[in-house]
Amino acid sequence: MSVNSILCSIPVETPGGKLRRKRSEGPSPIMPKIAITSINHWTKKNGFPECKFYDIDMLYPDDREIRDFFEKNPADIVGLSAVVSTSYLQVERISKIIKQVNPGAIIVCGGYLTAAANTVLHKTDVDICVVGDGEIAWVGLLNYIKKNKTKNKKIITDELLKVKGIAVLNDNNDIEFSGYGHTLSSCHMSFPSFDYLKSGLQGDNEAINNYFRPFFKTEEFLMDNRSFEKNRRQMVSSIHVSKGCVAKCTFCQRGAKGYTTYKLDDLEKHLIQLKNYNVGFLMVDDENFGSNKQYTYEVAKLFHKHDMLWNCSGVRCTSVNKDDLRFYKDHGCVSLKFGIESGSQTMLDIMEKKFTVEDIKNALFSCYDIGLYSPPLGFMVGMPGESLETAKASGKLLGEIAAKLRVPIVKLFGYTDLFYAIPLVGTPLYDYGKKLGLIGNSLNEEEAYLKLVSNVGAYKRYYINFNGAPMSEVVFWDILVFLEATKIYKKLMKNKELDQKMIDKLDSVNDTQKQNPNVKSKYTEKKGSQIFGGGGGDDKTHNQINKYFVTDFIRKKVALNEKFAAIPRFILYPMVRYSLYFEYLLQRFFFKDTNNIHLVTNRKVNRKIRIKPEEIDPIKTNQKDRSLRSIIQKRFKDYEKNLSSAEKRVNSLVGGP
Repeated sequence: MSVNSILCSIPVETPGGKLRRKRSEGPSPIMPKIAITSINHWTKKNGFPECKFYDIDMLYPDDREIRDFFEKNPADIVGLSAVVSTSYLQVERISKIIKQVNPGAIIVCGGYLTAAANTVLHKTDVDICVVGDGEIAWVGLLNYIKKNKTKNKKIITDELLKVKGIAVLNDNNDIEFSGYGHTLSSCHMSFPSFDYLKSGLQGDNEAINNYFRPFFKTEEFLMDNRSFEKNRRQMVSSIHVSKGCVAKCTFCQRGAKGYTTYKLDDLEKHLIQLKNYNVGFLMVDDENFGSNKQYTYEVAKLFHKHDMLWNCSGVRCTSVNKDDLRFYKDHGCVSLKFGIESGSQTMLDIMEKKFTVEDIKNALFSCYDIGLYSPPLGFMVGMPGESLETAKASGKLLGEIAAKLRVPIVKLFGYTDLFYAIPLVGTPLYDYGKKLGLIGNSLNEEEAYLKLVSNVGAYKRYYINFNGAPMSEVVFWDILVFLEATKIYKKLMKNKELDQKMIDKLDSVNDTQKQNPNVKSKYTEKKGSQIFGGGGGDDKTHNQINKYFVTDFIRKKVALNEKFAAIPRFILYPMVRYSLYFEYLLQRFFFKDTNNIHLVTNRKVNRKIRIKPEEIDPIKTNQKDRSLRSIIQKRFKDYEKNLSSAEKRVNSLVGGP
């Protein structure tokens, strides 16, 4: 008996709002739907028909279009791929439409959002959550449906729980969890098929071009002369060569999920497929590139064999040395991006980065010495334990980086975002927020939080004050980093000359991008249409509120201006700090009816919760004890004792495999 199955990609953007940016306008290509294509590959491998694909994320249909699709394509099971935890509102919306049209379909949700499976199952029309890797669990669900299709439509919990990776509600409406889903071995992993991706576009085949970008839109490639070689293929594509991460950063959803590499033969076949789309540049979006050095060397050889230039994000600074960097550059690498996060050793330890500030410097400076462009991105403030001193330490590191390159600091950091820590479900940071009562422990409170963080960036207006620090300090952390960076830079550059060659190179990047207008497609020119159903409010008012004018002015005109570095800090810092605080108060008291307000205002903060300095003092504690995980275990060791069995099952979802 056949099983009709559909896989759907889920957007991040809030229903009812306008897209932040048209798909074709971003500098980076859209990452192919790796999870969905892999699940489909495993489905066929196990004897089931190919899953129909509906690429909701790429097409952005309105409610009517989604309803029409599912009326024409009835299914026994529908999979929703909520890759990031900020997709809650879209899962709620889409699952409701599917149930209205096809009430007999079993709706399955997978992705990082399922760390909040208890809320998803109780508050949306999702029937089952897959927690962990989904390929093997999905086939298990297909076998379940095949076996029970002729029976009543009621889900048989005991049967389902034989499948690893399943979270479902029992007859008492309590969550049951069968444990984390199994991970495929390397020999069974597959690369995305663009033919299958096209099938999800419902005839809008031009949209496939959004998986690629002209190389001149990507700064890192413009910094390397090899990009302009004659006969170089012009397009950029995103690619993964490994899956998972060996690190366990306390703010990240991806930790502790295992690490697997793809077969090199399959990689080569994928590179040949990409050449058919005129791809000569690759953005390697691995979560932990380089942790298997022997493998990544072979990968670099294959890239070089097929004449691909490539950059890579998600590199640990302890995973490479100068010899590695030289090898990668000789085999087509133009840029590496390191997950730095902070210039404070204390904060690095709380994040459980497991490297030192000196390790960061060694990696970055080695890249510069060899000629690999390595922009200093990925800084974060606001983790538990953050203070003015730790923020200054990040600024010091940024200043040293700019001085090492000997270019005006504004050229490096003028458009660099400095993120505030946002707790995502499934992370120790989220667990910490719940235990402190800042997020809330009830279903209604967690749902309210998931709705609020849907489609938001990691910025201070959405920050939860884990530290109980005065808000005048909290709103100052990001600007303080840049002020300190400018101060340190000016000090280190006192007797140094600027590197005119590097300045010219940075200027030429801007010129090249200006001279090449964005490539437009019919797909991205849906003028005047409301892409989402449900109403989005007054966009003009929303945009006005969304702008933090004081913050923007200080960042652009003051923070990175070397002239202000001469002003004594005891004068400049209080002026800036309380200007930002005044702006915060205006937002808080005059724009209460919008979502564009600091989360901290929605919940009373107990100053006693602040991590004590002695808990994270490098002199009094070791690196392991300063980890947020260790602090949580010590502070809340009695917390689990008072939980019900259902609550313990929920906590196991968050805890990771």
